[in-house]
Amino acid sequence: MFIFSDKNIEALSLKNQHLFHNLVDISKLNKRWNKDKFLEIEIKKSFVRGELRYSKIGLEIANKINEIVNENNILNEYNFFTNIYPMIHLSGDLSEKSHLHFDQHDDNDIFTCWLTITNNSYNPISLLKFNNKKLKRILAKIPFPDFFLKELDPKIGFLNIWDGHNLHRGNLNISSNISCAYQLKFSKNKYIFDFSCKKDSIINNNMNSNTNDYSENLKKFTDLILSLDEVNFKNYKFDNIFSIIESILKRKFSKKNEKISFSLSILAQRLLIHGNKFNVHNYEMKVLLLDICSILLGSENLISLDRLCKRFLQNNIKKIDILYNSDFLNCIPKANYEWIKILKNNNYE
Repeated sequence: MFIFSDKNIEALSLKNQHLFHNLVDISKLNKRWNKDKFLEIEIKKSFVRGELRYSKIGLEIANKINEIVNENNILNEYNFFTNIYPMIHLSGDLSEKSHLHFDQHDDNDIFTCWLTITNNSYNPISLLKFNNKKLKRILAKIPFPDFFLKELDPKIGFLNIWDGHNLHRGNLNISSNISCAYQLKFSKNKYIFDFSCKKDSIINNNMNSNTNDYSENLKKFTDLILSLDEVNFKNYKFDNIFSIIESILKRKFSKKNEKISFSLSILAQRLLIHGNKFNVHNYEMKVLLLDICSILLGSENLISLDRLCKRFLQNNIKKIDILYNSDFLNCIPKANYEWIKILKNNNYE
């Protein structure tokens, strides 16, 4: 594990912190978690996370982290880095408390970089004191007592970098304040679920949705979710679902929207993991609709494609063609390595 402190990262983190608190206020995100308002909270959290990820200062901090890693001559065999992936933990947020897990999920070796942008009065991350790459799946299932875990007490301006095979967990936010942290990944090869940039270059802001009118963006995001909820998609066949979604999106969007695409995808992920536990009505259908919309509005988080392949497309080439035919904004990167790799991994040749 590597730990670095840097004054430039500290300054950028404080700017990101200011934007974070501004977005919390705009979205009226309650700082205290409430299980009965799980869906409402996740919608707001997903909006804030999308805005942070594509903000100018969010991109600045991602590029600065890559610069620091290069300057310190570490991870030299790792050729790509991703944009930031914001994480938000409300006070008492049981949905964010995790079991031991690892970030490495395929044969593309990665390192995770984690940094806080808020001042925390609790230790948000614990790492297992020992690791074994071959046994990590077994070790992840063992409820180790705290003696075997090392709690991190990260400060603003510090970068915490660990191997993707290292087992770690997110701890319950026992403070009275909301917390926010960023992570990004360094990988040997292109990271397939997220856009990754070569370490000798920078992530550029080339977005179509580059607007700082946060209230307008929030309204677009929430209006789309409400419009999807108004249709009883259970009454329709699979191909009809796509045509209805396309019709809804055409009424609301004339160009791609990277922020909303990303926010939809991470909302779908949260519902898939916790929807049943927190009694979200018809959550599996919501996941399907959100992932389709995410792809058609920007394809910013290709885990959405992986979920569609595994859960709904079911090795059916005709269903893939239906998705392609709905691509009215030309957002599907059919020729990109990441897209092709995900389809191949799911047995679409």
